[in-house]
Amino acid sequence: MTPRLPHRLARTCVAAAVIAAAAGCSGGSPAAPTASGPTATAASVSAHPVVPAEVEKRIQEFLGVGSGAFDQVRAILVSVHDRPVVERYYHSSAATTGNVFSVTKSVMSMLIGIAIDERKLGGVDQTLAELLPAYAATMPSAVKAVTLRQVLTMTAGLPPDPPGALPGFVTSGDWVAAILREGTQQPAGQGFAYSSAGSHLLSAILKQATGRSTLDYARAKLFTPLGIRTIPAAEPVARPENQPAYDRARFAWPTDPQGNHVGFTFLKLTARDMARLGQLWLNHGRWAGRQLVSAAWVTESTTSHVDTQSTPEQYGYQWWVTTADGHRAYAAIGYGGQLIEVVPDLDLVTIVASTDAPGAAGAQVYLDLVSSYIAPAIGR
Repeated sequence: MTPRLPHRLARTCVAAAVIAAAAGCSGGSPAAPTASGPTATAASVSAHPVVPAEVEKRIQEFLGVGSGAFDQVRAILVSVHDRPVVERYYHSSAATTGNVFSVTKSVMSMLIGIAIDERKLGGVDQTLAELLPAYAATMPSAVKAVTLRQVLTMTAGLPPDPPGALPGFVTSGDWVAAILREGTQQPAGQGFAYSSAGSHLLSAILKQATGRSTLDYARAKLFTPLGIRTIPAAEPVARPENQPAYDRARFAWPTDPQGNHVGFTFLKLTARDMARLGQLWLNHGRWAGRQLVSAAWVTESTTSHVDTQSTPEQYGYQWWVTTADGHRAYAAIGYGGQLIEVVPDLDLVTIVASTDAPGAAGAQVYLDLVSSYIAPAIGR
């Protein structure tokens, strides 16, 4: 891939800082983007009607407060009770795919849960020495004892993503070996540290446990049942020279040099694909009459397990745990304006999909879109 791919990856790896950042909101309003897409008839929450026009009005108010900060937004979808309330595309269409960045981490959590449900994995207390036996002999002792639970909650003690720079492992010939060899920077279980290294280990763990590539397993157990199109798929090794193939592909999920699909970024999805993933979690893992993942895993993965000392303040299993207008909520968040947020009390799923552009609004801004603009219109 051209030099753009490492550049994008570097920005992916500063997600913890991005999450806390807000977009500049001084000055005038940007020109309104050209929008297209259907708007559904009114849904309802409890006895209160949900009026799509009111929700859309609030979204447009939100988009108007930044000085060019939201020019990269390509889609906003809002659904209530599994019915679309607003579906808008800006300089894009329902068929447009894009890198969802660290939303990929939450997809990995979904797949780990399915593998545990199927007893391909023995549970979240298994250690890395047990989960990655081919690497056990070269793991430092502290790494050997790290549990799957600690990897999922980013309390494994692995080095945090360096601000403004690539994690060192992505330049190695074996990403997994490099991550494990580098070891921990603090004792496992001591505290939260946002680490894409741990998320990539989840992909290697899944491949080891199932005997299938992460994409093959995801296609069979998650994507195809949800109606997410993954064929044809671009699966290039994540190197600069492969960037053109990645950019051309409708669906893509690159790999490391050993064929492990990247566990922390680069998955390309449509906004509707993202909405399906959010709706699945809102429905407690059930889709079209099938239990794709256990309700117990949905609850466990979106329960707060650690205080992040940042915003959002809480973290589950590769999901952020937050609130929206006083209601419990959880979210999959990716760099540059990628969001799947679920508010169970309101039966609400909100999707924001954006292009990768300099000056993009940070994730906290889109959490505020849900909390201050959308949720009040739904739950009034």
